[in-house]
Amino acid sequence: MKNLFIPVKQFGKVGIAAAFGLMVSTSFAQDPEIKNAERLTDQDKKKQAVNVLQKATETYPTAPHLFYHLGQAQLLAGDQAGAKATFDKGIAANPKEPLNYAGQGHIFVLEKKVPQARASFDKALSFGKKNVATLQAIAKAELGDKALSKDAFTLLQKAKEINPNDFKTALLLGDYYLSENQGGSCASAYEDAETLNPSSGIPLYKHAMLFMRTKNIPVVEEDLQKAIKADPEFALAHKELGELYYMKKDGPKAAKHYQIYLGLTDSPEKDDRFRYAFFLFMAKDYTKANEEFKLLSTKPDVTPMTLRFYAKSLTESGNLAEAQKIFESYMSTKKDSVKAVDFSNYADLLQKQGKDSLAANAIEKSISLDVNQPILLQTLIDYYFTKKRNYAKAMEFTTKAIKVRKKPFSNDFFTLGRANYFLHKYPQADSAFGKFIELQPKIALGYIWAARSKSAQDTLLTEGLAKPFYEKVIEIDLAATDPSTVKKDLIDSYSYMGSYHLTKQEIPVAKGYFEKALALSPEGAVKERIDAALKLINTPPPQQQKPRKK
Repeated sequence: MKNLFIPVKQFGKVGIAAAFGLMVSTSFAQDPEIKNAERLTDQDKKKQAVNVLQKATETYPTAPHLFYHLGQAQLLAGDQAGAKATFDKGIAANPKEPLNYAGQGHIFVLEKKVPQARASFDKALSFGKKNVATLQAIAKAELGDKALSKDAFTLLQKAKEINPNDFKTALLLGDYYLSENQGGSCASAYEDAETLNPSSGIPLYKHAMLFMRTKNIPVVEEDLQKAIKADPEFALAHKELGELYYMKKDGPKAAKHYQIYLGLTDSPEKDDRFRYAFFLFMAKDYTKANEEFKLLSTKPDVTPMTLRFYAKSLTESGNLAEAQKIFESYMSTKKDSVKAVDFSNYADLLQKQGKDSLAANAIEKSISLDVNQPILLQTLIDYYFTKKRNYAKAMEFTTKAIKVRKKPFSNDFFTLGRANYFLHKYPQADSAFGKFIELQPKIALGYIWAARSKSAQDTLLTEGLAKPFYEKVIEIDLAATDPSTVKKDLIDSYSYMGSYHLTKQEIPVAKGYFEKALALSPEGAVKERIDAALKLINTPPPQQQKPRKK
């Protein structure tokens, strides 16, 4: 498939329908078959044009000019071998008709046989050097090879001297100037051709493609619109407008013109239907896009890109189960070339179906291919820490997130600290909470968790490892504007401080802290412990009895 995101296929197509429109005039130029074939070619119906001219040669086997036109139509349809045979038949039908020698020379040009081509062109000119049709036929062929383009220009100058107002000569001169990168002269020649035949869309189309080279989009759009106004069924103008509106991110208009183009042509390029489906997707017309993608998905040569966007379109339309099937088909088609973004897109689809576990697996695969995805890392952190309480996994991906982010979040260290705490890796927890406190020194959260980690390492309170952290919690929380938000942390802090001082036999200090904790109305087991501590403090030790005298 051609690169989807190279917007307009630039100048290669100028020689397709437009080239057939340059079929040279002969004394039989009004033949209805030829006029019909030219019209079909303007509509990009190259196969039908060939059929019309094929029948014409069968009906009029002694009319050699028909063979020339048939050969040209076959070239446009991609049948070079057929065109070669047709030109030979034309020469056999009438060896004195110059057009088929020009056609024969055209084949030699395509085969890179310049000497043989020159011989054929000389043969054609031997029948008369003032026949405009012959001059045009040879010049058109010579424009296909840089080595012959100067010769083409000479012939076109002669043709213009003979008939200054010939439409096809003006077009061919424009093509010559284009090949020489003479933009001004090229534009003038196409403008002359438009003046000579205002009902044709070809000059405007060519003019548009010239300005596409300089990315002058307003002129390109104006020219293509004028080409369609002059000839509403000029197929390639619709196609290029579709490409233009894609480049301008206007999905509805891109889809509209591509639909018209596909309705006209009988010779779409390999990727044209995919591009139409993509433009429908871009336009958020998912119903029509799915219809197109479905047809494409059944083809034996379906591309991975088609399946990928089909899955996306199904997802957007809400058909998640079918989207999952297509996405899995896409990934199996790509096999070893599945990229990180593919797994992340697949994960997103699974998440929308509530398949969080499978989504997490897909995200992990995406991360394994490209760790530099902080948003996906955060998704895994939240999933494993909050939903699954898989603290080892949470710690793993938080560590990666800290390395990936240009500036780690303070919450990364908070999560890392808690994950280590729950895994009983207290020194690592201390380190993470220390980083969090560095980043958030004015809030109590880091201090309370650091205190808990220290308490877990000093269960008998002999070292008082948690004491400075609980003291900091009390300092910060007493300044809180809403005491209700810090009540629990203050109860914990007062309880610890009471217990610490109790172990140090500092009874009045311990009692003061326990009473402060009790004043905050603790509940449940916490209240029971505080009550028990105060009862112990308030109960005097039993007096020792004196021993009785015997």
